[in-house]
Amino acid sequence: MNYLVVGLGRSGISACNLLVKKNETVFAFDDDKKRATELYELNILDKEVNVISCLSKKTLKNINKIVLSPGISISRIEGIAKKFDIEIISELELASLFCKSPILAVTGTNGKTTTITLLGEILKHAKKDAFVVGNVGVAFSGEVLNMKKTSVAVCEVSSFQLEQIKTFKPEIVGFLNIAPDHMDRYKNFEQYFFAKLRIFENLTETDCAVLNFDDILLKDATKNIKCEKLYFSLSKLPNDVNGAYLDFEDIVFVLNNKIQNRLNLKNLHLKGAHNVMNIMCASLMALKYGINFESLAEAVLNFKGLKHRLEFVSKIGNVQFFNDSKATNIHSTLTAVGSFKQRITLLVGGSDKGENFARLFQALPDNVVKIIAFGKTRKKLFNHATACGFKNIVKRENVEEAFDEVVKNLGESEIVLFSPACASFDEFQNFEERGEFFKFLVKGLCE
Repeated sequence: MNYLVVGLGRSGISACNLLVKKNETVFAFDDDKKRATELYELNILDKEVNVISCLSKKTLKNINKIVLSPGISISRIEGIAKKFDIEIISELELASLFCKSPILAVTGTNGKTTTITLLGEILKHAKKDAFVVGNVGVAFSGEVLNMKKTSVAVCEVSSFQLEQIKTFKPEIVGFLNIAPDHMDRYKNFEQYFFAKLRIFENLTETDCAVLNFDDILLKDATKNIKCEKLYFSLSKLPNDVNGAYLDFEDIVFVLNNKIQNRLNLKNLHLKGAHNVMNIMCASLMALKYGINFESLAEAVLNFKGLKHRLEFVSKIGNVQFFNDSKATNIHSTLTAVGSFKQRITLLVGGSDKGENFARLFQALPDNVVKIIAFGKTRKKLFNHATACGFKNIVKRENVEEAFDEVVKNLGESEIVLFSPACASFDEFQNFEERGEFFKFLVKGLCE
């Protein structure tokens, strides 16, 4: 069979190499014409991949399937695919076709990476051969041939990856929450939500969905899915609902309509109610998979969280610095802010994803005493803030200038929270690079 892989990012490269290993004929296309040469020279892209510089009729008439990398919008290729009658699938779908292992998948707007990483740690602590893949940064197609029947694929799934699935079918799905995101890609929130909900379309009665009971939109949209449902909540669940809920400092697990276990969170490393939700989701998925509770509890209490997600950097005098560079949307930033009761100086900005920033400023609590807006979105942020009546906001061109503003007024707050609510691509390659730069600035201040 002849495949065309569109986009030579991390997922596209892995898809190409997977198909070559399966003795398929592979063509690859990327807008960056120099990229393929560099990938060849570094032995990252298999030499058997036929890189093409344009989507010519001669090539397309011989293609059976197009594999679309998640960063490439369907609108780029849909017309061509229809004209030449070529099926389009996602890299996620491709990898799942070769997967012998059960798949546990997590999606949602925020918290996916923390949840999927924790789930992977729980499984590994229980001596399971777990592969943490997907949107977390390790392409599913890059690891799938290393998996055995006794392995388990622990997969973080984005809306982009779900757009072109056909048969992708996890055994257990965790769906954390839903809020507007990626409005630069989708026409509206409904289209984005629909893409997320596709994760359920191939589930059957023998599968299980772990769902956020407190998210009304999600609960309503999933009421008719055909599988077992477990719920998690920050409040006590109704008596006829199985799952997990927060009871003061304990997570209470209710399965088969009986309280099975309690997990005390007193010594938990993770901050915030949102992380309690992440823990409940990962724990329910692990218990459903058959993990022993005592082993699970050890893994949860030893888990220290992720880089760039409410990551404590340093304390200078009375001021604590937190790096939350992974917060690339409004919902995530509001969640981060809600983790603190002290006075906060909030650094926000970056490249625009099409969100309405009025939502941010209308929902900010009173303990946010100052905002420093930076990057391409600084003017838009400033205008929305002032329109919403928020007065103590200043604009700075980039992250470094924003940090200089923090240094000048170090006594204004007790928490300096770098939680941008925007993508990073105006100034950085990714949120990781942005977060590392912020930490570098803080550490420079400590010296």
